Amino acid sequence: MDFSAVPMNDSSFQELLTILTSALGCGLLIGLERERHKQREQQPSFAGLRSFAICALLGAICFLFGIITGLVGALIIGGMVISSIRNQPDDPGITTELAFVMAYFIGAICLWNIPLAAGLAVLITVILMAKHSMHNIAGKWITEAEFRDGLLLLALVLIGLPLTPDTPLWGKVLNPYLILKLLTLILVVQALAHIAKRLLSTKNALMLSSIASGFVSSTATVAQLGLQVRKGEMDARSNAGAALMSCISTLVLLFIVVGGVSFSWLKIILLPSLVAMAILAACAFLLLRKAKPPENCEKEEDSRMFSLKEAVIIAVTLTLIQAAIYGLELLLGDAGLLAGTLLASLFEIHAAMASVVIQGDPSNTRLIQALLIGLAAHALAKSVNSGLSGGFKYAMYFVPVQILHMAVLIGILWWTLKL
Repeated sequence: MDFSAVPMNDSSFQELLTILTSALGCGLLIGLERERHKQREQQPSFAGLRSFAICALLGAICFLFGIITGLVGALIIGGMVISSIRNQPDDPGITTELAFVMAYFIGAICLWNIPLAAGLAVLITVILMAKHSMHNIAGKWITEAEFRDGLLLLALVLIGLPLTPDTPLWGKVLNPYLILKLLTLILVVQALAHIAKRLLSTKNALMLSSIASGFVSSTATVAQLGLQVRKGEMDARSNAGAALMSCISTLVLLFIVVGGVSFSWLKIILLPSLVAMAILAACAFLLLRKAKPPENCEKEEDSRMFSLKEAVIIAVTLTLIQAAIYGLELLLGDAGLLAGTLLASLFEIHAAMASVVIQGDPSNTRLIQALLIGLAAHALAKSVNSGLSGGFKYAMYFVPVQILHMAVLIGILWWTLKL
């Protein structure tokens, strides 16, 4: 932004009026909130409605005369704020004083970018209005474990990813940046699932826990729910519905993994996967309609937003599977690619699909074949898994929907690729 002075003789009266009116409006907006706060809290305040309006106008007028005049005005405003802070009998905070300084500079910004100034004024007003809500969230709603996890996630996004080299170490696989990006995305998804579990009622505990577990391992979740049915602890119908919900997590994680590797492949699988997810969600809802939450379902007082250990295991496993499939392709050619994809898909689909899409674009026929074989193998493996772990009744609820949604996904995907 060019912070050179805007000479008054170069501005038409209409432009000048627009600038001053915008500055006045921004000051009035912030001042109105501070005035309401002062009356509501019944506390003496550094500035109110008129002070904020004048401050924003002063910022615009001072910078109209040049940068030097604007900085002198800023020093005067800063001196007034410091004097107010020193004369406070107790420590009510300095929020109003900081907002007052911001009002001055928002008024100045109106000279160069009125929409930006207005946006800042609205943002500051919202922050000021949300005082009690923000204090309640920080002090009561967020636990210590969630706060630490949030800091770790922010550190990965803001520090870790920008500093990680984006260079494959072996062919097209073992890229440190993609590995860390995958780990971060898995943690984000786990955190969102955790937040959903906290916001929604315990009546949905079975569904939400299945979705969250599905992001770790949908195959393991299907087996775990099946074992509960076999032991007589849970109903086959409701657990089959929960198992189908974990399959939705598989498709969401497939979006994340494929999208992190190749955007062109993501566009291809997006529509088929959304249709398949709709089928899973509809059938799971029908099965879970009369499901009851487990009797021993209790809220954890200091639960974690995510499991870093599980996320690291997933990311490392997916990376190793990608490397193994790539190695098989180097040794055996196309046969190695198909065999590696088939074997990997029997356990987890994400690494198998990532290892396929990383090697080329959707126009490659052998990659399409490997992709379709992997999807079909994974559906069959989960179907067998449900029968072995949960028995006939559990499998009868789970298998038809599992085969149906994957058949629809493969069919639409094949039709899309043939267009």
